[in-house]
Amino acid sequence: MGFKLFPEKLKTGKLVPMFTHAETAPRDTTDGRHHIWHSKPGLTPTEDLLVVHCTMPPGGGHPFHMHPNKEEVIYIIEGEAEQWLEQEKQTLGPGSSVFISASAVHATFNRSDRDLKFIAIITQCSSEGEIQVAVDHLEPWKSILAEISTQ
Repeated sequence: MGFKLFPEKLKTGKLVPMFTHAETAPRDTTDGRHHIWHSKPGLTPTEDLLVVHCTMPPGGGHPFHMHPNKEEVIYIIEGEAEQWLEQEKQTLGPGSSVFISASAVHATFNRSDRDLKFIAIITQCSSEGEIQVAVDHLEPWKSILAEISTQ
């Protein structure tokens, strides 16, 4: 089924209900992370909301990056995340989350021996700036990444 649109509502500007089913939702893989998309500009009739279910394999990660002028919440479903927010690191387990303020640098790594599953929600996708900007090549993030890569 994937997404079910109600085109007649798109023309009127009224409520546009959509349903997403896990078996048929759009999927992709980036740097070993498997994504199931529930909402994003161009996929759903939104300009501001990105919702993705991510599965990160053992040893995987999403190195230091930021979302200019965009806020994010990461909610852990299964596994254990090494979550960085600026230069602070915490371990997050199922039911835990992190709120990431607009333009804050952050990273997520899976240091465990099993999959990490989480939901990422990013809002104000239509605000100025790219959806994501990598900063792992800049200091201090480059040094932090080099240090934790040897652990």
